[in-house]
Amino acid sequence: MSDWVDFAWQGLRMSVPDDWNLGRVDGDFEKGYARLDDAEIVRAEIEWRRLKGRGEALRLTELVDRYLANLQKKAQKVDAPFEVQRRARFLKNKKFLEGREYEVFIWEADFRAYNLALALKSGRVVLLRVLAKLDEFLPEQAEAVFSSLVDQEAEDAHLWSVYGLRFFAPSDLKLQSHSLKSGHIELEFSLGKQVLKVHRLSMARIMLKDAHIQDWYPVFFKKNLRDFVVDIAPEAVQEHEGIRVEGGPRSRWRQLLRPLPFMNPRPRLYLRGRVWRDTSIDKIFIVEHLYRKKDAADDLVAKVVDGHFIEKQGTQAEPGRHAGVAANAQ
Repeated sequence: MSDWVDFAWQGLRMSVPDDWNLGRVDGDFEKGYARLDDAEIVRAEIEWRRLKGRGEALRLTELVDRYLANLQKKAQKVDAPFEVQRRARFLKNKKFLEGREYEVFIWEADFRAYNLALALKSGRVVLLRVLAKLDEFLPEQAEAVFSSLVDQEAEDAHLWSVYGLRFFAPSDLKLQSHSLKSGHIELEFSLGKQVLKVHRLSMARIMLKDAHIQDWYPVFFKKNLRDFVVDIAPEAVQEHEGIRVEGGPRSRWRQLLRPLPFMNPRPRLYLRGRVWRDTSIDKIFIVEHLYRKKDAADDLVAKVVDGHFIEKQGTQAEPGRHAGVAANAQ
């Protein structure tokens, strides 16, 4: 048995060994790619896209045909060995695939890749593969990953889980940007003129060595807060030392004292936020909501922090079992 955790990105969620971390991510909700690595090699890749136009007429098997034909061409160009086993039978339990259009196959080149091509009921197509060295035999691990895949598209809130940062955000929020530095993870979402920012910073003991969190926050984020008049008050967050942040726009006169675009001044925004320190894992977490209407009734920060924010997690999953399958998985 080993520790498994959730990896969740762009409405897709799956369980993976906890030493597999995000190595690369591209695209958006409609079409994208993510790669998970361990200390030695690439361990998993997931691609997704929504079929549109003429592509909707293609069957899943035709898409797999094209994918494998491209791999074959690449192998031939470099005179590398390439073998394929279509409709492979390494899965011990296919119950999670009942009623779904899919194909399971294996290809071997420098590595062995266990593949699942799956048409999601929401309309996207996913290609998920688990990679192994040629001297490794990992069909049970691949099955555990495959069977854990959950499509969250129809759900009201989507789980986002990467590098241990784990939270739910309303599904209508769209990821606009992300920064995944080892010391500072930031995800920024938007819906119309609303913005949600979620941060996780490492080495909290060092950052807060000579400062209380309510003094550290406005200094560390000075540039981000320059257009706000901010009120900060101590308030515990899930039993952790924390602060509540409320901010309103500075006066136009104060803004004019600084260089600004003449024709398009910065929008006047309001800010709500929660900031807290989790000493057990030496991290600082920040959730900020920026919005245009002063009396916005919907407290998005409370939804994310109080209702859904989960950082510590880890489940035990035996290879070959349905690791982390949601009860309402489609």
